[in-house]
Amino acid sequence: MNTKTFHITRKLKLNGQRISRNYTAIISNTETKAKKTLATKMGWEFSLEFFGMDEEGNLQYTLTTQRRFFLNERNTIIKKLNKAQTIALQAASINDVLKLSVHKNYKLLKVINTKQIRDKWEDVKMDLLHTYSDLKEMAADFDWQLQEAEIQNVFLNDNFYNFMFANIFYRDFEGDSPIQDQKILANALGSINVPIKEEKKITKQDITFTEAKLEITGELDTEAENFPLAKMNAFLGSFPIETGSQHTLDFNYKGSYELSPEIGLIIEAKLTYKMSITDLYKKETTITFKLEDQG
Repeated sequence: MNTKTFHITRKLKLNGQRISRNYTAIISNTETKAKKTLATKMGWEFSLEFFGMDEEGNLQYTLTTQRRFFLNERNTIIKKLNKAQTIALQAASINDVLKLSVHKNYKLLKVINTKQIRDKWEDVKMDLLHTYSDLKEMAADFDWQLQEAEIQNVFLNDNFYNFMFANIFYRDFEGDSPIQDQKILANALGSINVPIKEEKKITKQDITFTEAKLEITGELDTEAENFPLAKMNAFLGSFPIETGSQHTLDFNYKGSYELSPEIGLIIEAKLTYKMSITDLYKKETTITFKLEDQG
């Protein structure tokens, strides 16, 4: 007797209402190197508005920042900023208004208003260099990153935008089988970008499919052509290690999206990833965002 296993295929439909939706995000980083720990936690309030399709059928969004702020360990807003925090907020202001082109699967394709970003950077750069004469190297780095040939990579490889624009809508989720994507994890090990393989699958849903949870996991893509083995070895060599000592690289990448398939929205999401080299180095990043107003 032949037996067949039938798998339910699910498609998540993206909300297409032309209204502005409000989000709150928190991005935290902790890096420990040579027993010194640097921790930062930034809050971010922004709106995301869908305003139609372009001639190629890609979705057009405007992401507008209302407020960015730093948080302390108690998640209280830091009112008295240090120099680094002040500079970070000023530099980030060049991205206060982003015009975005997004695939129907909800994957970021490109930033449209790059000239506007560069023009604003010129004003911000002038203010920063007037106040802090020691920022010429940082300013030159920004000048390079914001060139038309480079700026798209800055956004497309940005860990937050990669997570926010989840690339999960109108794709086939077959039974328990995950969908797979290749990504770049920016600044995963120090300032080194690392390619990863990511898997997403629906793990929980109610009977009517009005609520669902999608979980994500990832692993290092060591077979990728751009896997930075030489850079990683050089990074390890920067530590004072004993000859012949053994060190392992550990990587952990997990997250989830809380979804409302009925109305086609991500309600809340969280991603945590960690990279460590035994007791020499550890870096942990957590990204969360939450829909504050479903409209």
